[in-house]
Amino acid sequence: MKKIAIILAAIMLIFAFASCAKEQQDFTSINDYVAPSTEHKIETGTLSFKSVGGENASITDYVGLYTEHEIVIPAKVGDANRGERTVVAIGNEAFYYTTAATAFTIPDTVTSIGDWAFAGCTSLETIVIPASVTSIGKGAFMGCTNLKSVVFEGDGITAIADYTFMNCSALETVALPESVSSIGVFAFNNCEKLTAFTASEALKSIGDLAFADCTALNSEGAIKLSASIESIGEFAFSGINKDYITAPADSYAAKYVAEMRNVAEDATEAE
Repeated sequence: MKKIAIILAAIMLIFAFASCAKEQQDFTSINDYVAPSTEHKIETGTLSFKSVGGENASITDYVGLYTEHEIVIPAKVGDANRGERTVVAIGNEAFYYTTAATAFTIPDTVTSIGDWAFAGCTSLETIVIPASVTSIGKGAFMGCTNLKSVVFEGDGITAIADYTFMNCSALETVALPESVSSIGVFAFNNCEKLTAFTASEALKSIGDLAFADCTALNSEGAIKLSASIESIGEFAFSGINKDYITAPADSYAAKYVAEMRNVAEDATEAE
C-alpha cells in the first residue's frame, strides 16, 4: 500500500512539473508575451510604443530635445530581448505639441496616423505622407502654424478627417490624393495662406466650415469644385468671395454656390 502511494505521488509530481514547464514556456515566449508598452531610443530622444498584433508596433509618445531638430521615425522599434516590432502606426497624440520638431520622416511601413498625432507641432514646416498611409485621424496636424507644404505620395487615403489641418495658418500648398472622397468639418479652417483647392472626381462631400477663412483663396479660379460632389456643409467657404468658386453647370456644387451668392446678395440689400 505504501509502495502504491509513493508511485501515485511520483506520477502527480511529474504532471505538476510538466504543467509548470508548459506555463513557463508560454509565458516567456517572445511571440506570445510582450510588455504592453516599452521604449526605443533614437538619436534625438526616446519613443514610447505599444505592441500591435504581436509583431507590429504603434508609436504612443515621444520625449526629446528641447532645441529645434528633425525626427526620423524608425521602421522598427524594440530590442533583442523583446524582439523587434515593425512600426505600422503613429498613435493618437504621439507627437502632440512637440514644438521643437522642424520635420518628421515617416517610414513607409506606417499605414495609419492617429487623432491629434502631430497637432501643435508649431516648428514643423513640411510633411510628406508616404503612399503606405491609408488613414489620418482628426486634428492630426491642427495648429501646426508654420506648416507650409503637405505632400501625399500615394492615393490610399479616402478621407480628410475633421480638423485635420485647422489653423495651419502658413499652409500654402496641399495636393489631395485623387482617392479622397470626403473632407471633414473645419478640415482646412483658417488656412489663410492656402492659394488653391481643386476637387477630384472622387470627392463627394465637404463638411461645415471646411475652408472657412481661407482668405488667400480669394482669387480667380482658386476654387474648382467637381460634378461628383453630393453635399457641402454650412459655411464651408465662409469668408471667400463666391465669384471665385467655379463648378460644372447643373451640378450640386453649382447650385450650392448659386444659393450662397443669393444669401450674400440678400444680406447686402438688407443693409
